[in-house]
Amino acid sequence: MKNLNERVKILRKQLGFSQEEFAAKLGVTKQAISNMETSKSTPSPMVLFNMHVNMDVNLNYIIAGTGDIFITEKGNKALKASLLKEFEQMLKSRGIE
Repeated sequence: MKNLNERVKILRKQLGFSQEEFAAKLGVTKQAISNMETSKSTPSPMVLFNMHVNMDVNLNYIIAGTGDIFITEKGNKALKASLLKEFEQMLKSRGIE
C-alpha cells in the first residue's frame, strides 16, 4: 500500500504539475514538495487544507489511502484540463496544431 508521501507525488503527477508548479499552488517551496515526496517531511495541516480547497482533493485519500483522489467534479475537471494541456503540447511538439 502506498504511503502518504507517495500519494502526494501521485496527486502532483495526476494534476500534471512539476514540483515547482505544485509548490506555487500550495504556497510552499519546491524543496518542501521534494521533501514530502521523499518522506523527509509530511504535509502540514495548511498544505493539506490547500490541497482540499484549491484542488478539491479527498483528504481521506491523501492521509489514509481510501476513496477517490478527488471529491467532486471540480477535481476531475482539473485533471481533464491538465490532460488536455499535455495532449495539446504533444501535438504541438509534433507540428500538429
